[in-house]
Amino acid sequence: MSKARSTFLAAAMLLVLPVAAYVALYLLPLVSIGGLALDNGTLSERFPTLSARFSDSAEVDDAVAAALLADLQAMPKKDRAEVGRMFNQELGGMRSLIIDTGNKAKGIEPTVAGLTAFNPGWGDPATWDVVRRNVEPITWRHFQKATGIKPAPDGGYQMAPGDDIYLRITLRTFVISAEVTLLTLMLGYPLAYAVATGTARVQGVVLMAVLLSFWTSILVRTTAWVVLLQTNGLLNDFLIWLHLITEPLQLIFNRFGTVVAMTHVLLPFAILPMINVMKTIPAAQAQASRSLGAGPVETFLRVYFPQSLRGVAVGGGTVFILALGFYVTPALTGGPGDQMLSYYIADFVRKGLNWGMASVLSLMLLVCVIAMVVTGALLRRAFGWNRATGGAA
Repeated sequence: MSKARSTFLAAAMLLVLPVAAYVALYLLPLVSIGGLALDNGTLSERFPTLSARFSDSAEVDDAVAAALLADLQAMPKKDRAEVGRMFNQELGGMRSLIIDTGNKAKGIEPTVAGLTAFNPGWGDPATWDVVRRNVEPITWRHFQKATGIKPAPDGGYQMAPGDDIYLRITLRTFVISAEVTLLTLMLGYPLAYAVATGTARVQGVVLMAVLLSFWTSILVRTTAWVVLLQTNGLLNDFLIWLHLITEPLQLIFNRFGTVVAMTHVLLPFAILPMINVMKTIPAAQAQASRSLGAGPVETFLRVYFPQSLRGVAVGGGTVFILALGFYVTPALTGGPGDQMLSYYIADFVRKGLNWGMASVLSLMLLVCVIAMVVTGALLRRAFGWNRATGGAA
């Protein structure tokens, strides 16, 4: 009995192991992102003396000034440049201040007065505030910059005008994603209905168009829209030829171009789930409704449409989640005021080399998505939504 039980447990472990490995590999990047958002080891390790001094007391005194000079003097020149660059992300002028102070640390008196005499910037409390925050092993500065909520001089928190820029960009990302989702559902529903209820010829034509679009590279489809919508593009030339306009319209590098291109790219992700659900709706139900005296419109609205809502929800949710993380299409077709959060995440990684800010913005997007999924699940439970029938229980 014991041997059989051991064999059963071993077999169960072998079956569970691939799933556990997949979950671990999925969660590992998320944990890594969270660590990058809070980790400040790159800076704190370069200021061992100053970090220990600040951990004992937050007051800026001569001992703190001496510790700063000692760490800067022991730091290689390339590290001073890197530290100055990272400090400069929070306060302009810090890069030159750190580099100059480090290069001439031997000749500076190791006191606050000596530092201030060398450069008046050391007499600014904001300078020391940046240094203090950046020499701690764990930092919240990236979260503060992303949300715009920063510590106030009186000990509370404040948000200065303009500091909520990333919150506004996040809101813009959700608005654009919602617009694209609505358009894909409006365009995709008739196409999915045609595939589910049409003749074999109609099904073949629509499916071929959808799949061809699905199999084409996102970059190719986006570039095609740039060619079509540009000032001298085919669409403007056609409208001028029809005498509908007298001069070209600005159809690209704005919100219109972004939404149109994203809708085209994401349309198959809305159509395919709706087709799968519509295929399961028995045609006999519509026939029974018509035989009982209901017209075609009433039959569609009361019999067919409610049962197809599950496909609409799946397709819309898929498009919305994918749209939130879109980068290439908005970057190529949108203007400066139409870029989404993913653009700034990529910008922090490629140009600013600020992995902390990129991680925080990614976490903000992830938290918002999780909150929406949880809210949807709670609403479905509260209103008794039945997955099997697609209606109220």
